[in-house]
Amino acid sequence: MNEMYKDKLEILQQRIPIGERQGLTLLEKAEGNTDKAEKYFTEERISIIVNKTGIPSEIALHHLQENNFDIKQTIKIIENKYFTATELILKKDNDKEEVLDKIFSAIVKKYDWKRSSLNDHDEIKDIPHELYSFMTVMEWLYFENWENYESALFYHLDMVREQMRTKLNLPQLADYLEKARSITHYFYEKYETSKDHNNYTKATNELRNNKEFIATEEKFILLKPLLEERLYEFVKTNIEKFP
Repeated sequence: MNEMYKDKLEILQQRIPIGERQGLTLLEKAEGNTDKAEKYFTEERISIIVNKTGIPSEIALHHLQENNFDIKQTIKIIENKYFTATELILKKDNDKEEVLDKIFSAIVKKYDWKRSSLNDHDEIKDIPHELYSFMTVMEWLYFENWENYESALFYHLDMVREQMRTKLNLPQLADYLEKARSITHYFYEKYETSKDHNNYTKATNELRNNKEFIATEEKFILLKPLLEERLYEFVKTNIEKFP
């Protein structure tokens, strides 16, 4: 230990929660001035909190003092007090697909959302329209991912297309999906798929080789990242509605 600062380190440690090495480093920087050393310590921690949370420095200082300058605890307190779950997700995650998944989960948790909610007006009566729009499209995307493109054309597609047109400004994608469903209907009716499973197999095989149908799926794959981008921007634009 630098004997020159031994007594001053003890004084500094009575003022702020600091270890020996860091205390000596600050005292050397402050040329033995304990007031300056304490100021450097405080400013450093304020800077960390402000950079991580974006809150004003005076609020950061208040909560640091309340939590004995414990950075992790201070950040936890600030996040719980000043930010919603969605705001924290947007702040902490850069992967937009992961962000959308986490926001979906936050809505499920807060509103006890179930897949059946899409058809149950009583279940969704307390859910803001913006959240319903978001969840409708997300449920459809999950279904398409779990099942396949063809099956997704018959999963609440009219509701989904409406959100694409009115909320997400993606009318072209909505049109491609409607065209794909019309082509699928044509082959299902042509082979009378409801009467025999073998007929369904024939219809499906011909459908999957149909150039127009294939083109719609290619367009969907091409536009899917844009759809996710629009959902992400939709959340940011309507952040006050999200949990």
